[in-house]
Amino acid sequence: MAKSLRSKWKRKMRAKKRERYSVKELARLKTMLEAATKGDADMSEVCEMVDAKKVAERASQETTEPESDEDDAAATMDVDAPKKRKYRRKTMTDEHGTHPEWMNQRAIRKFKANRQNRKGRGLTKSGKKKKTKRM
Repeated sequence: MAKSLRSKWKRKMRAKKRERYSVKELARLKTMLEAATKGDADMSEVCEMVDAKKVAERASQETTEPESDEDDAAATMDVDAPKKRKYRRKTMTDEHGTHPEWMNQRAIRKFKANRQNRKGRGLTKSGKKKKTKRM
């Protein structure tokens, strides 16, 4: 197949964009490299090497220290657990009139339409019960 003008133009523009962004990318990479080399020296000054034994000792000291009851009371927060909603089977709605989360709008419309169609099913226009025909 022949190459279209559009594809040629897109390729040309992508090449120009690569040239333009290559300068920015190169500058960004250089700054990252400088920061990485500086960061290694800074981290050696900041970091402190600790043995596993010392870490275990610190952890055991933290767990053995008793905390005051007032701090625990202030730290804990009473949060209501999400209640499970009860949906009516007939209408598929909860007490607030909302449908279940898993039910999409198309299904809701279909469900409502079926309910509307079924509403007048057992009654005549005068409101009396229809007589069923048996064969």
